[in-house]
Amino acid sequence: MKKTVITLLASIALLPINLMAQQNVPSKNMNAQYLQLADENAKKETTAHLSLISKKYKLDEKTYKTIYQAFYNRRIETEKALLQTDKSVASQNNLVSLINKHDSICNSYLKALSHKNLIGNKILESTDNSKFASAIRSKSLLKLSQVQIDSLLYHSKKMAELKIEDAGLDLRGYERKVLPLLLQDEQYTSLLIELNRPTALGWAQDSWQSIKKRGLEGGLDSVVVIRQMFNYNLGKLVKKDRFGKDLPTTSPSLSRFDSAKPEALRMLQADEARNVADKPKETKTSFAW
Repeated sequence: MKKTVITLLASIALLPINLMAQQNVPSKNMNAQYLQLADENAKKETTAHLSLISKKYKLDEKTYKTIYQAFYNRRIETEKALLQTDKSVASQNNLVSLINKHDSICNSYLKALSHKNLIGNKILESTDNSKFASAIRSKSLLKLSQVQIDSLLYHSKKMAELKIEDAGLDLRGYERKVLPLLLQDEQYTSLLIELNRPTALGWAQDSWQSIKKRGLEGGLDSVVVIRQMFNYNLGKLVKKDRFGKDLPTTSPSLSRFDSAKPEALRMLQADEARNVADKPKETKTSFAW
């Protein structure tokens, strides 16, 4: 922190010396001129910061303004405080506290931004794993409107409150009831595909390893088999995630999934059924429906 203070103090030396040295100008006018120049420098510095941040993260207009204001405030408020700071310990401590405060705000925004938790001027809780929060984090992929984002934010907070009030609340049921009202059919399915993709792939890869261990891989292409199982698993997971036990219900966006069980999976499950004693670990793709 001492280094930060020293850097800020050193930056003052970059201001025109004649501005600080004018003896015939009233102190009040000198401060006004100083702050005017400080404002210009703060804007330039903040714009430079945002230029670097924008190269790493895609910022919408609202998020850009939020981060810009945080960095601008850090610089200009520090400049104002420096005018009031003397050599006393109390004065120095107040300056350090101010710098800490604004550093904390900026760092909080940057951390949230890196985890896709900064939405405009609001920060999603990093522990929020609701589908409302997941949709917001995927706002670019889903091409969400601002109205949708605001509605998802509301229900994200609402569900967290309901969870505290009633620990036994059916959270998935709440999501299944509300999300179709907020997202278009294609958006909803795309969200569930992204959320279930890792599990579907992991199951497909595990199934292939089981096929190999059982010596059933003869004549099979691993790439083809894993792809077929992945698509089958993904379709089942997405439908279950969206409709729960109400599986007969469907939607146009789910027609892409082939419900036919891959032949390699049939063969694996048949072998597992015949050799339970020798191979007790069954494939995780044994869905109940």
